[in-house]
Amino acid sequence: MMNNFWGEKMKSKLYFLLILLLSALLIFTACSSEEGEQPQQSEEEVSQQEDLNQEELEEEIKKIEEEYEAETPEEDEIIESSYNAVSPFTGLPIKENFYKRAVAVSIENSPAARPQSGLKEAEIVYEFMLEGGITRFLAIFWPEVPEKIGPIRSARPALVKTAQSYDAVFLHAGASPDGFAILAVNDILHLDQLYKSQYFWRSSKRRAPHNLYSGEELLKNYLDNLAEKEYPEQFNFLTASVVSNFEKAENISVDYWGSYEVIYEYNSLENNYLRYLNSRDNPHLVESGEQLKAKNIIVQYVKTSTKDNQGRQDIDIKSGGEMKLFRDGMVIEGSWENNDNQITYLNAAGEEIEINRGQTWIQVVPNGTEVTY
Repeated sequence: MMNNFWGEKMKSKLYFLLILLLSALLIFTACSSEEGEQPQQSEEEVSQQEDLNQEELEEEIKKIEEEYEAETPEEDEIIESSYNAVSPFTGLPIKENFYKRAVAVSIENSPAARPQSGLKEAEIVYEFMLEGGITRFLAIFWPEVPEKIGPIRSARPALVKTAQSYDAVFLHAGASPDGFAILAVNDILHLDQLYKSQYFWRSSKRRAPHNLYSGEELLKNYLDNLAEKEYPEQFNFLTASVVSNFEKAENISVDYWGSYEVIYEYNSLENNYLRYLNSRDNPHLVESGEQLKAKNIIVQYVKTSTKDNQGRQDIDIKSGGEMKLFRDGMVIEGSWENNDNQITYLNAAGEEIEINRGQTWIQVVPNGTEVTY
């Protein structure tokens, strides 16, 4: 990108110089033709003048090229000065190492909550099935949070435990009874809008409860004053892709309960997946109007059961189970396991999976959920 910049800069100078010289020659020629009484130049004099103009042009071009070479950094210098580290969550290059706490946010996904804000900027996004056939997102942000995140809603045990696995600051607005119980007995750093309202605001453009947000401005001082934390790489990121015995998977459908279906369509030009809700006529857009995209999709099968008359779900993210990884237009089947609240995804050979660098979506679904591709 930087080399293109310097190349275009030099081209602009050359084009300007050529236009200037040609304009001068045209003016000189026009003036000469209008002054009819002046003696005409001999062919030898004209040839000498042309040689002089050509020499001057070549000298100017040489001068510009020397300036360009002096100003243009070497490619290695560009990479070294621009990117000195990678994100442990996405594997993408970042300008420097950060020792900031990750932020996990419970984001609503009912129709009244769409389009959401902040999902596009998240490093990792989880989608959990809750009561009533409605899903909820847990978005992981690091090292910065966007200006606007939401709508923010209440916590459930699976969201709390997943946020805890990242040792993240967990943002939510209340919780289910079991969610409150876990927050009360575990050392989990969290900001609950019910008790820490200074870190949240409500938008006048939507009706409550679908209008609660937080973001960079309100969180910055709080996050900057937290103790530093260094995160290890959360996944094995691909350096080279060599896969045997894989199955093509370019159109993926995850059929949650009720009338809710998540669709991903593979885009081979960008090597990512476009996200849709219920049909391909309904792209999942964020508030900016952009469609959500994923570099990797992990479908994590879990044991679930209905635990009360409100339909709340007991989601088992401890016992392990089956897993499907979608990347590069193919599917890799395997399993997942939880050791000390750290989930690892394995391929069929029992080796940790490798994923692309970029945003990962993790679809946590009940065992038996229909996933077609």
